[in-house]
Amino acid sequence: MPRVVLNVIENLGQHFVKRLPHQNLIIHDASSRGLLFLYDTKQYQIQSNKYFIVPSILKEEKEYQQLWKTFFQTIAIEERKKPDLQMQFMPKKYWKDLIEFS
Repeated sequence: MPRVVLNVIENLGQHFVKRLPHQNLIIHDASSRGLLFLYDTKQYQIQSNKYFIVPSILKEEKEYQQLWKTFFQTIAIEERKKPDLQMQFMPKKYWKDLIEFS
């Protein structure tokens, strides 16, 4: 049976638009589909990322990333870490994109 790959970028984008309506958003699908969900607080559009240049991370974003890492490390209980269980919920191939594992 052929493998079916769902394109969920529009649903994912609308999820964030509902929760963050006053924020500009870019959701970059780095898979072979190569799509972008762009939202400018008024409307959204889905485009190919063929000519898209990923914006550099702002200093403020780096600070938020550090806050998240600190939070993640603070709430973790060393004796209860279960990497195998984590991999069941988030495959290891995606870990490179997670801030808390970088």
